[in-house]
Amino acid sequence: MKGLGIKSLFVLTLLALASPVFFAVAAPPSKVKPFPRGPLSPRDSLWLKMVSDSSLVILPEVIDTTVSYEEVYKAYMDSVQRAQRIADSLMIRQDSIIRAQQLADSLAKARQDSLERVAATIDELVQKGNDFSELYYFAKAYEYFSQAEELCSDPEFKAAIAANRKQCDYARNHIQKIPDLKVVARALFSADDFFLYYPLPDKSWRPVVGAPAVYYTGTESVIHLNRDRSLDMIYPMYDGDRMYFASKNLPGFGGYDLYYSDWDEDLGEWGEPKNMGFPYNSPYDDFLFMKTDDGQFSVFASNRGLSQDGEDVHVYVIKNSGNTTYRAVGKPKELAQIAELAPNVEDSSHEPGGDALQNQYQQAVEKEQALRARLDSVSPEERPTVQEELNAVLAEKARLEEQILNRETSSPGMGAGVPVTGVEGSFPFTKKSYGPTIKIIFDD
Repeated sequence: MKGLGIKSLFVLTLLALASPVFFAVAAPPSKVKPFPRGPLSPRDSLWLKMVSDSSLVILPEVIDTTVSYEEVYKAYMDSVQRAQRIADSLMIRQDSIIRAQQLADSLAKARQDSLERVAATIDELVQKGNDFSELYYFAKAYEYFSQAEELCSDPEFKAAIAANRKQCDYARNHIQKIPDLKVVARALFSADDFFLYYPLPDKSWRPVVGAPAVYYTGTESVIHLNRDRSLDMIYPMYDGDRMYFASKNLPGFGGYDLYYSDWDEDLGEWGEPKNMGFPYNSPYDDFLFMKTDDGQFSVFASNRGLSQDGEDVHVYVIKNSGNTTYRAVGKPKELAQIAELAPNVEDSSHEPGGDALQNQYQQAVEKEQALRARLDSVSPEERPTVQEELNAVLAEKARLEEQILNRETSSPGMGAGVPVTGVEGSFPFTKKSYGPTIKIIFDD
């Protein structure tokens, strides 16, 4: 201080006193701490949350290296944007899953609709095949069955369709040699007892416990009954060394067909069955063929041309001839006409005077049926008139029945005839009686 003068000391003192005022004026007017800049120290550690594709990643609590606030903010914004992108991606993925499920449902429904349409098409083709087959359009039916078989994928149903197709193929290949049959009678009987009207000995049909009736006169040493399900043989009848029977599991026209088999004495067994052909056989059920003892007539039954309820059958009587002619027929309408086997009155004159009387009786029956149907629909005022007509027809019918009952038939091997409703032609049908019930024991 020695070097300083009083003047210098005075100046220094003034400066010291004036210094606080200077800094107060130079200091910022606000006391808010400014935003920190520069590096961060470990004590300023942060939790940084970043989203990955599958989990939440948390950085360590203590940051080994210092980072700036700008870097932290940028990392934060990046993680937010990334999380948003992932969220958007998840939403898109969820929408994709929903659309995929909707597409799968649509495809499943479309497939089901397609299968149902195919099934309906198959059913329609099969129905058309059956319809054309029953109308004897065998070639057309074959086409429909072939189309249905090609579309079908169910093995069991496909096999059934193939069987129908083969029957049509068999039929169209076996109509090139058709015999000209002389039908003398056709009668409508109940399917339950039609066989009792056959020209066979009385009481020769025997009821069997738990099985259909069988033909057994009591003199045969062996009764042949079908027990082979693969053959499904019914109504075996014998004519010497030849057996006639019906089966639906052998090549044929459809349903039950008529076959015959000859006895082979050397082999001691029945020979290979042979189909009797058209018009004995048809797309319907044909069965119970036999020949009369005198060999003049053949008789068989069929449900062709009848309702599908199976309650009635037709019994046909064919006059046998040693000089049968054959011809080929290709037109379906002509085949259908032949298959009707309508009686030929000119060829049914084996009973003198029988045609006219039987025809009169048949006309009376038909008129009675028409009047009874009309009686149910007429007005009360018209009913007495219709009833009077019906009474007159019933009286005429009774008179004809008495004449027929009093008439003796002279046809060999036939026996007396009794008129039956629904008979066309003059063949004398007589209903026989059942014989005693028999019990059959199978020796296996």
